[in-house]
Amino acid sequence: MGTPLYMSPEQAEGKTVDSRTDLWSLGAVLYEALTGRAPFQGNSALAILRCITQQPPAPLGQLRTDAPEDVDRIVSRALEKHAASRYQTACEMARDLSVALAKLSAPLSSPASRELRVSRPYAVAATLLIVFFAAAAVWFYQRSEKRHWAREEAIPAITKLESEDKSLAAFLLLKEAEQYLPDDPQLTKIADEDTRVVSITSSPPGATVEIQDYLSPGSSWFLLGKTPLRNTRIPSGYFRWKVTKPGVGEYVAAPMTDKEMNFPLESELGAPQGMSWVPGDPSWTSMIGFVGWVGPYNLPPYYIDRFELTNRQEFVDQGGYKRREFWKQKLIRDGHELNWDEAMSFFRDRTGRSGPSTWEGGHYPEGQADYPVAGVSWYEASAYAVFVGKSLPVLPHWFVAALPEVATYTVRVSNISRSTMAPTGAFKGLGPYGTYDMAGNVREWVENAAGDNLHFILGGAWNSQTYLYVDPEALPDFDRSPGNGFRCVRNTASLSPETIGPNRTMRRDFAKLKPASDEVFRVYRAMYSYRNTPLHPKVEGVVAESTDWREEKITFDTAYGNERMAAYLFLPKKVQPPRQTVIFFPSAMVLDLSDSATLGDTKFFDYVVQSGRAVLYPIYNGTYERQSRLALPDAREGLEYFGKHFKDLARSVDYLETRPDIDKGKLAYLGVSMGAAEGVIYTTLLQDKFRTVVLLDGGFDPPPPGVDQVDFAPRLKRPVLMVNGKYDFVFSLQRAQNPLFRMLGSPDADKRHIVLDAPHDVTERHTELVQEVLAWLDKYLGRVE
Repeated sequence: MGTPLYMSPEQAEGKTVDSRTDLWSLGAVLYEALTGRAPFQGNSALAILRCITQQPPAPLGQLRTDAPEDVDRIVSRALEKHAASRYQTACEMARDLSVALAKLSAPLSSPASRELRVSRPYAVAATLLIVFFAAAAVWFYQRSEKRHWAREEAIPAITKLESEDKSLAAFLLLKEAEQYLPDDPQLTKIADEDTRVVSITSSPPGATVEIQDYLSPGSSWFLLGKTPLRNTRIPSGYFRWKVTKPGVGEYVAAPMTDKEMNFPLESELGAPQGMSWVPGDPSWTSMIGFVGWVGPYNLPPYYIDRFELTNRQEFVDQGGYKRREFWKQKLIRDGHELNWDEAMSFFRDRTGRSGPSTWEGGHYPEGQADYPVAGVSWYEASAYAVFVGKSLPVLPHWFVAALPEVATYTVRVSNISRSTMAPTGAFKGLGPYGTYDMAGNVREWVENAAGDNLHFILGGAWNSQTYLYVDPEALPDFDRSPGNGFRCVRNTASLSPETIGPNRTMRRDFAKLKPASDEVFRVYRAMYSYRNTPLHPKVEGVVAESTDWREEKITFDTAYGNERMAAYLFLPKKVQPPRQTVIFFPSAMVLDLSDSATLGDTKFFDYVVQSGRAVLYPIYNGTYERQSRLALPDAREGLEYFGKHFKDLARSVDYLETRPDIDKGKLAYLGVSMGAAEGVIYTTLLQDKFRTVVLLDGGFDPPPPGVDQVDFAPRLKRPVLMVNGKYDFVFSLQRAQNPLFRMLGSPDADKRHIVLDAPHDVTERHTELVQEVLAWLDKYLGRVE
């Protein structure tokens, strides 16, 4: 509570206190040091506090006639009852004390003046006292300000940096704050939760180890020390590691942090030029999305190209398309084996010469020597690998080097879900063994087949959704799409046939599945119910605008907790209200994005706005700034996750119904991939609100009970348009698309399934997609005038 003799009035009255209370206490101490008594007296603590709050102190000059006027004025101001009249900062008080000290220290000019001055012994004592208090005030001010900074600024900044996955920056700020608040429980808690102890070795030892925040590749490196490092405390996070040894070299990679880490520099830096060394695994096994468990395989150590193969490759110039010795595989197209001449006729550039499909006149585009070679089939990639004495990676090779566990970091600094291809290495998506561009730029062929005349192609291209970095795709062996490229490996030992062989996908026989009974379904429907409480909507402002449309940001209350959610409304300008409106649900790529200021997947609906229809893009739970750590391992958590998505969609519909400029009788739903798969459930429950439903890149997905599309699809009666890729591996034509389409409860005349010659991303056939979707909306919502 404080010592009564030195309490400020606001402290005595139990009010909020700040640093001005400390300046009062300092004034009280200075008063007592100069007079020999405290400024406020009383027979009890209560009497003292009453004096402090109600009575002025005796003037300093009455108790000590030799007290300098400046000092009297300083003490009086420090002891002002009202904090606003008092010194506002210790710096201000220190400045006045310094001025008083300077006057006291001035030399005596004449005997006459000496008579007017303070006697020498008192002057010396006062000078020493004021020197002490001035120095103490400065130190106290600086210390107080630093403690205030640590508590009020540093701790929130540390929390913010952690939320942005900048653990090293947060760690450095934590170390600085601990200097000023060494025993602060909040800082202690942060240190316990956000740091870890590791031991680091290298061969040879004596290497310098530094780390850098993974998402800040331009930031300074932080020195940990020289190997071996034992029980070293570092931040918990994902980093770039730089290990340097004079005479050996420098190695930069991004392995996951482990309790025991070893950097075999001699192996890593002894790799062939342009390749990285990977240690292998004698019993590698992994769960690969939509494939299932793969392995266990004995994976020997191997070397992998650091970058994707570029246009500088010499395969074309050295007659690679004319030398049969490089083409080891049987050339099979649509189930038929082709002879040499037939097959080579397919491997032409835009002008009919031998080469990748993106080249012209037997040459790559001007200025793109360092871009990845693109537009090649699996056969061309395999032939090049033979040409350079390497091979295509197998699935374990690729997934060990790509490290799917840190995808959320990698995709944010890689060329994926962007607008154009880039030179290799231009983006800083660094892998655990020093590779680049494994996420995006071009997708990469691997050795393993995924079915008849299909091979896996991994990592996604520059225009792919981010989740295709870890979810595999498969394309026909002859496919030469502009996003197809590759990199090679060099094995140190032979691979087993099982490692090289085909991998079949997870299968679920939807033909044998039956939807839940009406009684059970009523229970499911009740699980998604919510109270239609007030929305309290607010238009936050116009985010973007063109001559044809404007984008508004709106916020309103969710149907759970005390949360607010945002939604972005794209409004065409040249259409008279009320407007037809499409509510959008994006793909899983938005789970990796942290800020809705830059919306993902807009390519799937921009043409809808251009057609004169409004589009509402809600920010669903778990996406963008509403990211959560909730996984889907069991039914309970799955229901919670899907339930929040449904309620966010339902509240978005509720909001649209409050706007007079929206035609609530002409609403449509458009979902992509995740939004299409989940949309089967949500639109079934809300089908009285939607005139029609459009599902892009969707299909059946095996979810937990209560969110199984099999239970909902037969009950969806609204008109449904499905648009899918023929070579979609995520939702394959036979396993996922066709079973879902057949099970939809819509009348046959009101459902349509369009299969485009594309992989999972149907925007690769943009013109056909736009034609089909707009024609469907015209049919069921009416043409926009």
